[in-house]
Amino acid sequence: MAEPLIEVDSLHKKFTTGSWPRRGTPTVALDAVSFQVSAGESVGIVGESGSGKSTLANTICGLSKPDAGRVLVKGQRIHAGRGFDRNVWRSVQMVFQDPYTSLNPAMTIEEIVTEPLRLWHRMSVTEAQERAREILDRVGLTPTVGGHRPRGLSGGQLQRASIARALAVSPEVLVLDESVSALDVSVQAQILELLLELKRDTGLTYLLISHDISVIRLVCTRVLVMRHGQVVEECTAQNLTPEGAEHEYTRRLLSAVPLLSTQGG
Repeated sequence: MAEPLIEVDSLHKKFTTGSWPRRGTPTVALDAVSFQVSAGESVGIVGESGSGKSTLANTICGLSKPDAGRVLVKGQRIHAGRGFDRNVWRSVQMVFQDPYTSLNPAMTIEEIVTEPLRLWHRMSVTEAQERAREILDRVGLTPTVGGHRPRGLSGGQLQRASIARALAVSPEVLVLDESVSALDVSVQAQILELLLELKRDTGLTYLLISHDISVIRLVCTRVLVMRHGQVVEECTAQNLTPEGAEHEYTRRLLSAVPLLSTQGG
C-alpha cells in the first residue's frame, strides 16, 4: 500500500483565553485528531464554528505547532524544527479565507506571484515574471490585472490571485480554509470550477474546510466531521446527508443546513 501523502497522528492543541490579571481559561481546539490523506484525494472538513477546523488547517500547514501529536507530509514531520526539508513544507500551501488581508497591499499581483518563484525556484527576474504571467493566465487573470495592487481588484479576482500565489511554489496539496465563503454565489461557482479544473489538470490534493455543505459535496470525495476538536465521523461526500450520516451530531448538523443541488451547474 502506498504511503499516505499526509498523515495526521493524535494531534492535540490547547489555547488559553483571557488576559492578566485573570487566570486564563484553557480551550481544547484539537483533541486526538488522526486521519490520512492519499495523493490526489479531495477531503472536506466540516463542523460548527469553534469545532477546530481552522486550527487543524493551520497545524497541517505548519502555521501552528501542536501541543502533542504529529503531522507527516511524505513521511516527514512538518514541525521537526532544524533539519526539516523545506521542500516538504513548500509542498503544502494554504489559500486563506480573506484575500484582502493575506495579500501584501504594497505589491502588485504579478509581484506577489513572482516573489515565491524567485525565493523557492531561484528564477531570474525575467524568468519569474514570465512564469508568473503564465500562472495568472491559468487562474483566469489577465496581464492587466497582474499590474494592479490588491485594493483595486474584486473579491473573486483576489481569490484567484491567492490561488496563483499558492501554485507558484508547485505544491502537491492545497489547504483551502473557507476560501469561497466571503464571495457571492456566482463568483463562488467560478472559483469552484477553477479548483475542479486544476484538480483534473494537475492532480492536486485538496483539504477543503467549509461550513457550506453544497461546496463540500461538489469538490470533495471524502468528508471529516469535527465537533469540539474531535473527528466524530468520516464518510464519503455522497453519504453526507441526514439519512446517510451515522453520528447523531452529523445528522443534526446536516438537518440544520439546506442541501443545495450541485447538479448541472
